[in-house]
Amino acid sequence: MGWWKSYAGDERFSSSTLTVLIGIFAVLWLLWPIKKQRKAAVPPLPPGPRGLPIVGYLPFIGTELHIKFEQLCGLYGPIYKVWFANKLCIVISSPLLVKEVVRDQDAVFSNRDVNKAILAITYGGVDIAFSPNGPNWKMLRKMFVREMLSASNLDTTFTLRREEVRNTIKNVYEKIGTQVDLGELAFVTAMNAIMNMLWGGTLQGEEGAKFGADFKNMFSNLMLLLAKPNVSDLFPALASFDLQGIVREVKGISQSIDRVLDYVIDKQMKSLAKAKEEGKTKTGKKDFLQVLLEIREQNNGAYSISMTQLKAVLVDIVVGASDTITTMSEWVMARLMKHSETMRKVHEELTEIVGMDNLVEESHLPKLQYLDAVIKETFRLHPPFPFLVPRTPSESRIIGGYHVPKGSSIFVNVWAIQRNSMYWDNPLEFIPERFLNDGYGRVDYSGNNFKYFPFGSGRRICAGLTLGERTLKYILASFLHSFEWKLPQGSEIDVSDTYGVVTKKKNPTVAIPTPRLSKSELYTE
Repeated sequence: MGWWKSYAGDERFSSSTLTVLIGIFAVLWLLWPIKKQRKAAVPPLPPGPRGLPIVGYLPFIGTELHIKFEQLCGLYGPIYKVWFANKLCIVISSPLLVKEVVRDQDAVFSNRDVNKAILAITYGGVDIAFSPNGPNWKMLRKMFVREMLSASNLDTTFTLRREEVRNTIKNVYEKIGTQVDLGELAFVTAMNAIMNMLWGGTLQGEEGAKFGADFKNMFSNLMLLLAKPNVSDLFPALASFDLQGIVREVKGISQSIDRVLDYVIDKQMKSLAKAKEEGKTKTGKKDFLQVLLEIREQNNGAYSISMTQLKAVLVDIVVGASDTITTMSEWVMARLMKHSETMRKVHEELTEIVGMDNLVEESHLPKLQYLDAVIKETFRLHPPFPFLVPRTPSESRIIGGYHVPKGSSIFVNVWAIQRNSMYWDNPLEFIPERFLNDGYGRVDYSGNNFKYFPFGSGRRICAGLTLGERTLKYILASFLHSFEWKLPQGSEIDVSDTYGVVTKKKNPTVAIPTPRLSKSELYTE
């Protein structure tokens, strides 16, 4: 107490110093509840596994990510967090919370979480699928949907799709009794149909078949590469490095695709220039590339598209549509061969609606309600994008009572929702009949039913939905009506999958075709 006595006699100290100290204490005492209140006003992050120092929860990433995420949902609930190194990922697995993201706060959650590999394949993210929500994306999407995928354009390009499907039927007929890889068959058919619609090119002949096989492998590798965790994306300090070589491999694929695009664009531009010089205008059916080039040439203000954006849109269609159609065609065929009674019902419907003396036309498709149910049930069990395309909020928001920070990665777990017993009876069973009644409400691909939305929902729903749905159903109806498909003796159907950007069958589906139609001439027309 000596120190106090030495200053106690100093009136200046005792009055002024004590006043200051009391004032500081009073201010701190008043600020403390305000600070506490502010802290309490910010909800906590969602629950989730702790993760390891530096690496976060990286060991969790693997080929069965969708299954592991479902297990975490059982532990932590319909919204939880996972740290992938420095990257905060938030997984949402309930219809109510999905509605908050894709409808109630859709504008905030409409940006894509884009990594370096995706930037490499999309010309820097200037395409429709991965562009940030803004004027450029709105312009591209509007142009794509209104000018290219209008009902009239799709009707006009049906002859192009029909031509390629008929070529496939003819080729399969020549291989009767031999084993056919249905994944490769679907890919070549889809790729030919899409390329024909895009620029009039196909994969015909031996050279075309080899080119198609190379493209299929290229796209399969691309989907796996895009799904791999890249440490350069997860650690900011390593952003300038490509330690795993993922970006380098994707750039190699991108350059191969770019060379093809340069060739076909140059060819089409020369053709249009020549026609213009001769005073001719192309009438009748137009391929998508011609529509894009005409839009670019007009540059009327409504649509102002650069050559880079034009190429990026073509990549979206070539890669996105062909890979999704191929994947889902193989899943549907595998499920039908695994469930013979369902296959019988599909054949009965095709016989009744199309007839054994006819090939399938697109006009038959709206009447094939049971086949439609089979396709929907396959999408329920095997959504091609199990987490859709990851989103990222443009500002911090509250979802389900939890704090979701700006810049975090949002995984909408459609795979888990569509297999959840809370929303579906016998969810792991393949039962197409569930889509023939109203027991689950209106169930379609529009994204308005948050128990079933394999193509997404909100403003970022798949832009090519109408093209993909129509092409997929037409290809499947034609394959199933024209041929009986049997497994090779002693083999069984395996419905396990391999996780990637698109979830594919783990093992190829191989079957032996036999003719169904009444006249052999139908196969050779």
